Amino acid sequence: MSAFKQQLTEFTTSLGLPLLGVANPSRFDELPAYAHPLSIMPECRSVIVVVDPLPRGGFRGIEEGTLWTYNGRRISFKLLNEIARYIEQNTGYEALAYEATPATSAPRSKPVSNGKVVHNVELNLDWTAVAAGLGEIGMCGYLLTPQYGPRNALGIILTELPLPADDVYSGRICDGENCRACADVCPMRAIDISKAIIVSVAGRKTKLAKINFSLCATCPNGAMKDVNFKIGQEEMMPGFTGNQENLTETSTALTRKSVPNILSAVCMRTCIAHLEDNGKLDITFKNKFRNEEPWTLQNWER
Repeated sequence: MSAFKQQLTEFTTSLGLPLLGVANPSRFDELPAYAHPLSIMPECRSVIVVVDPLPRGGFRGIEEGTLWTYNGRRISFKLLNEIARYIEQNTGYEALAYEATPATSAPRSKPVSNGKVVHNVELNLDWTAVAAGLGEIGMCGYLLTPQYGPRNALGIILTELPLPADDVYSGRICDGENCRACADVCPMRAIDISKAIIVSVAGRKTKLAKINFSLCATCPNGAMKDVNFKIGQEEMMPGFTGNQENLTETSTALTRKSVPNILSAVCMRTCIAHLEDNGKLDITFKNKFRNEEPWTLQNWER
């Protein structure tokens, strides 16, 4: 690790962000231009991802029905700006905190110049975290880190500063078809592991379940609009024909730009319980996450 990368890691840790990974922009070359960091900063030499661990207690309150809270997937833009400023002030290289502007508030009619993409460029949080060596993407499409499982809020900083890239994570956290816990607990039956597809994520082959996100978005057990991820927010809830919901959308979390935030949902809470019970995570707790079968509401019971 370079001296400044170590210094930067210590700084982000002081901000409460204990995990930092770096990817070379070339790891994104299998993605289209509208999802590539170089479309934002052509001189980018390093793509930095930081992780803010979400407290386990915020999930336990939902699990026990004592406090229904919101687990956002994005780190505060203010914190990301602090990191970008730190890089610029200590190295003289430009840095940019990535925050996607809602598509409806930006002009999309034509590129700003010939050869450029029609903005906005939309970086996938989970994909970028894998490219930076922080973990793997589980069957439901969310990043799993070996320390925290799915309990991660993520942030991205682009910089001209060349930093040593971290190796892509080669371990296995998600048990996939050998587990099925997320699919079996889903009251909407929106997760279809039998129709899983394999995608390449930063050169790593990753298996993702087919998910009906229109069904997923109607789930009363924790799925919600992600107020910290507003791109295409109007797509996150189902449309209607007459008084019938349109429940035909089927894709994966990487092939669709906008999906509901399911961090607090019963499927992801079940993932936490499974990973902890099977010793898959480095960080452990005194008490079990789940002590009894989770309660669930069917869609028509809302």
